Amino acid sequence: MAEYIFTPVNYMDGIPFYYAKSAGDQRLLRWEPVATRLRWGEAGNLRSNALARKALAGETGVTDGILLVEGPVIYQGQTLIGWEARPGQPLFPNLAATLSLEERLTALVPLLRSYHAFHRQGVTVGCPDWRRINWGPGGIYMPDPILLPYLHQPKRQLPRGLAACHPPEVYRAQPLSPKGDLFYFGVLAYLVMTGELPYLLVRGWPTAALQEGLVIPPARWQPGLPAVLARALEDLLAVEPEKRPDTDELLSVWREAKTRRVPVGMGQKKKAALGWLRGRLFWRLYRRQCGLAALAFSLLLFLGAWGLGRDSSSGTAPVPFRPEDLTGLFQTVADPGFPDERLPGGRAVWSDLIRAKEERRTLVASLQTHPLVEVEQVAVLRQDENSALLEADLIWYHWRDFRWQATKVREQIKMVRAGLRWEIVERRRLP
Repeated sequence: MAEYIFTPVNYMDGIPFYYAKSAGDQRLLRWEPVATRLRWGEAGNLRSNALARKALAGETGVTDGILLVEGPVIYQGQTLIGWEARPGQPLFPNLAATLSLEERLTALVPLLRSYHAFHRQGVTVGCPDWRRINWGPGGIYMPDPILLPYLHQPKRQLPRGLAACHPPEVYRAQPLSPKGDLFYFGVLAYLVMTGELPYLLVRGWPTAALQEGLVIPPARWQPGLPAVLARALEDLLAVEPEKRPDTDELLSVWREAKTRRVPVGMGQKKKAALGWLRGRLFWRLYRRQCGLAALAFSLLLFLGAWGLGRDSSSGTAPVPFRPEDLTGLFQTVADPGFPDERLPGGRAVWSDLIRAKEERRTLVASLQTHPLVEVEQVAVLRQDENSALLEADLIWYHWRDFRWQATKVREQIKMVRAGLRWEIVERRRLP
């Protein structure tokens, strides 16, 4: 134990820990005891894993946002795991709503650089310990998660549903890859930039929306987000790993987003209207259950009709078929609002109709959720306390010839202060 000089025990968030200075390079480390007694051979495995990670220390950017773990070491009969003691405070639940978008964007850069360095060496970081992510003067950082499952959990409150946010491929029993790392980074970046989870919760869980890829567009929470950043945040949460951008692309996105000015008053968070997304989520989650219910309901209708037919067979004469009956029936069941569970004969008879309805719903949802206009870039020409003159590059989307067509225009926009908010009072399209 001559390698480290330990301080007396400290406590934070219900966890005992020690500070220790390395006798060699004078680094200050934080050490925590493992939560359970290690079985035979486990200490050796932990040390091997820590040494393998420590071999990355020479790579540029590795420790910018991910603190490499050391140990285990034995001190006063306890097995300890440690990492660099860096000043800061827990990110959750202390995510400050007063920080500007630029400050949030900058704070994520060190962590992104660390992911980039790990992936450049072909190393997967793993699932972060959300309770140990901190925000310090140099940005957001966290200890390397490889050995953290052996430690006690800090008593810190997390955003509801965050602990269940894992890449969709994990729920399909596939191994975690660097693309999975980027999913975790995407969840964290979305939370930092918007203050909200990217998914609707179903009975307190995000897994249903997560596995369906139903992401709440981040611009619905933060209208001031640059379009290139908003798209990257959604791409990071894609269901298919290959659709997620790699760290080289993300670093480029971050550089581009940091060069774009945010218009006055556009960094204020707003409450998003999510009724459309709840409808899509309900439809995707319960269409299979509705199919089973429809089959059962049709069976009950058939049995009921058969019973009534038997009771009335000795009475009135059967009703003759009329061509207009078929016309009326098709008009009824083809109505977009007619529920599938009431289709006569069951879903198997009407599979083509159900498929056509689903195609229409998908098209309508796509038309409703596709942005009509995006702000690509903003420059402030003139600004005082109560007014601002801006020049903005806008991308308009029009549905023509059965496809979206993008048109890029430049506008000069005048904004004035109206109490606690800013309003647009004049727009002029520039040549």
